[in-house]
Amino acid sequence: MAGESPVVDPPRLPERRRGGLEVGAFAAALLALLAGAALWGNGRERPEAERPFAVVRLPPAPAPDFALRDLAGRPVRLADFRGRVVFLNFWATWCAPCREEIPAMQALARDLADRGLVVLAVNYEERPDVVRAFARDTDLGLAVLLDADGVAARQYRVTGLPASFFIDRRGALVGSVFGLRDWRAPAARVYVDGLLARLG
Repeated sequence: MAGESPVVDPPRLPERRRGGLEVGAFAAALLALLAGAALWGNGRERPEAERPFAVVRLPPAPAPDFALRDLAGRPVRLADFRGRVVFLNFWATWCAPCREEIPAMQALARDLADRGLVVLAVNYEERPDVVRAFARDTDLGLAVLLDADGVAARQYRVTGLPASFFIDRRGALVGSVFGLRDWRAPAARVYVDGLLARLG
């Protein structure tokens, strides 16, 4: 939002450490412990989803392109969505915060698709059958892509889950959010609306 200073939050420690995220998750846990100790006596600490919504605004630069397969095995390139705003979310079925924010992301996708928003849920290093079962059991309606070897996550320097990125209509990476956020918050909708309002 105009005049708001972006807040950089440390990546949230996933529920279960996996692969290349282990070092980043350990560092995030240490940062969280230090922050908790500093706030312990004053009652100001709040769950991550209840913190004021803020996107780290990035100097616009070309978003790293990738080609991943969807749940039907079809190849999907990020570049295919040029001209639309892309909400790119890295997640895993074992990550409780990831599961918690999915309904709000689905609401955004449903409400804003006709204005040009695409929400891509990029699953981190899980077997396709596990992800398909989760999608079926939870009636997951987002476009799910499989980052089976973590290449896309490394391109975006993901160090913890969930991690979200925003790509404008020109294909520029313009914002990031690390950790669980309430995507139903008015500030979240204002941010996405602002990206959608830019025609190029």
